[in-house]
Amino acid sequence: MTDIECPYCGAGVEINHDDGYGYEEDRKHEQECPACEKTFVYTTAIHFTYDVTKADCLNGGEHDYHKTKTYPKRFAKMRCSTCDHERSLTAKEL
Repeated sequence: MTDIECPYCGAGVEINHDDGYGYEEDRKHEQECPACEKTFVYTTAIHFTYDVTKADCLNGGEHDYHKTKTYPKRFAKMRCSTCDHERSLTAKEL
């Protein structure tokens, strides 16, 4: 997998984020191309994306509870597949 193309030779380069380096926005970061061994600079821009889903259970509807796959089973919970709300198991569900 490559993140960018080297501005010198065009080789695909994976940006090295070891120890969190290179994530800071609004500054230039340095990296050496493994193909041509020339150093280039890059800047980072972080983008957020969001996925939305109706949550009728948070608006007066019923939760869609399913038992979690937990081991040991006595620690299982009931979790809503829509909103992730959890509740303890009833005696019958145990």
